[in-house]
Amino acid sequence: MFNMNCNNYCNIYNYDYHTPTEWRYNSELEITAAEEQRELAQRLTLEADRLFGQAKDSVIKNKLDIDYQSKVKVKDIEYKCKEIEKQKGDLDEEICLLLGYQVRIENANKLLVGDALDVIAECLRLRNCRQSMDLVFDDVEKELLRERELIFGINDQLEELQDKVMLQIRKLRTFVYNLTVDLRRKKNALKIEEQNENLNEDNVEISILNNRNIFKPATISTTEWDQFTLDIVSAANKVLVDGRPIRAFFDKCLNKMFEDLVSQSAAVDLAFKLRVEEYLEVIEKLNEQRVETIKNVEEVQETIEKMKKAIDDREAYLALAHSRLLNRTRREGVELCRDELELRLYDEVVQLERDVKSLQNMMAESVECRRRLKQSTARIDVQLQVKQNSLHIDNDLCTEQRKRINYRAF
Repeated sequence: MFNMNCNNYCNIYNYDYHTPTEWRYNSELEITAAEEQRELAQRLTLEADRLFGQAKDSVIKNKLDIDYQSKVKVKDIEYKCKEIEKQKGDLDEEICLLLGYQVRIENANKLLVGDALDVIAECLRLRNCRQSMDLVFDDVEKELLRERELIFGINDQLEELQDKVMLQIRKLRTFVYNLTVDLRRKKNALKIEEQNENLNEDNVEISILNNRNIFKPATISTTEWDQFTLDIVSAANKVLVDGRPIRAFFDKCLNKMFEDLVSQSAAVDLAFKLRVEEYLEVIEKLNEQRVETIKNVEEVQETIEKMKKAIDDREAYLALAHSRLLNRTRREGVELCRDELELRLYDEVVQLERDVKSLQNMMAESVECRRRLKQSTARIDVQLQVKQNSLHIDNDLCTEQRKRINYRAF
């Protein structure tokens, strides 16, 4: 009999066998390890169930909180959008009103510079066509020049108003642009929040988790965000409120300009009216004077004719007296005496010669008077032509030109 142990057995079969003790110990270790793993698995399962429940509750709570915060944010953005739209609407309305003033100012400039000044220049040019003494620097001329100077001054004021209107419009448009940009951004944010509300765990791409750098955390605080819109709206409202008195100022200025222009235009029209009345009065007097002068010419002509006849008659008597005296010179002797008849004939000759000379002098004066009366008639005709020309210029041509002016158009 030989004694065989494990080592000898191993040596015989060339295997590395363990002892039963080792085997039992190893089995106990495996059982213990498995038990520990099983207990660990149970603990992990319980912990996982707890975490699952806790995570589910947290997710639901977070989702509800996020949904609430999203609704709050949406309402906040919508409120700010309404405020922006309201402020923007007020600014647009104010810009529209200012554009109306700008059009009024442009029309006024066109009316004054394009029409009124042309009318005044044409009236002054036409009145330079007056003749002789009618080319006078009268009240009409003075009022036309005053009106022109007034228009120049008002034109300068209108340009200043135009600059102020454009400056105010530019300010308002700047805020309109800023509000428009802010409104667009907020509407974009509303669209994004709406998209986020439609998202859930079932319709998102899980692959998004693979990219950790797809977004950057926001750096603007809620206070800054809220203050940004508040500052824009407040600044826009301040410009709007501060600018509204400008329209009242524009109205006041335009009304004052209108009143001054209408008043001066009335002064010009009155000066034309009075001047026309003066022309008509002078023309009427000249016509009356012409009629009387022509009548006087005819009377003087009749007188001259009578004088000619009277002179002819007296010259005939004078010739008779001379003939008698000549015949009496042929008396002879003592008969050639200076008797009473001789003296009477000599007195008659002297008287007749005196009468003829007086009549000739008077006829010469009458002829000169007739010449002067005819010259007066000619001068009156010239004056009537001059006055009629001036009347036509002021009453017809200039009055027709003045109809082109309508200061009420602005």
